[in-house]
Amino acid sequence: MGIVLNNVSFNIIDDISLEISEGKITYIIGESGSGKSILLSLINGNLPLEKGNIVNDKKCGILKENFEDSFFCNTVYQDMFFVFKKNGIRNCDKKIWKASKIVGLRESILNKSFFDISKGEQKKIALAILLSLNPEVYLLDEPFRNLDYASKERMINLFKMMKFKYGKTIIIASSDTDMALREADEVICLKNGKVIFKGNKFDLFTNMKLFEKSNLVLPKLVEFTNLVKDNKGIDIGYRDDISDLMKDIYRFVK
Repeated sequence: MGIVLNNVSFNIIDDISLEISEGKITYIIGESGSGKSILLSLINGNLPLEKGNIVNDKKCGILKENFEDSFFCNTVYQDMFFVFKKNGIRNCDKKIWKASKIVGLRESILNKSFFDISKGEQKKIALAILLSLNPEVYLLDEPFRNLDYASKERMINLFKMMKFKYGKTIIIASSDTDMALREADEVICLKNGKVIFKGNKFDLFTNMKLFEKSNLVLPKLVEFTNLVKDNKGIDIGYRDDISDLMKDIYRFVK
């Protein structure tokens, strides 16, 4: 069984009931202030419920969008070592180097202060720590923000590996619909603390009337296929991968 929310309310979150599937990548999308981050914190048990309950027997780990208050040592290495020791992780030195390599963190970063490095590098550190704690459920708040293209690709491949190889459940809160189209097995769309859609991503992104309620930007691939259909009368279908889309275009042109 996945994670079940029964009539959950807190702050802007208003009477939400749903089940998040186990072993899948689920995107919680919505505009700023829709309740995405609060919902992740509720699932992680960081906030008290005003109403309802959450059924979840899995170990969760959360990557918050703002996590600066978790770091206070002189160097990144010392921060990571402290967290690992606190959580009973053995062979801390080895685990730090291994985790850093997995997320693409440069070795020189480990000797710097957390506050002297870029936002993107900070996010890699936080994710490296989360990976080492090895939760069954990953709760990720805007994990791609402040990352360059290469780092995003590394993260995408990492999340896919965690799902397919280790059966991890990955829940991502984001306003990035391009990433949601590309990565999600299922999508939950929030609007003012309420669920306005839950299900297959194509059912959301191809329903313009429903999608307009979200106030989000349409994924570029969907926008392109809509333009081709409207201007050229060619229905090339909807794809979540640019390579598949190009093959479809070639098939029609040919």
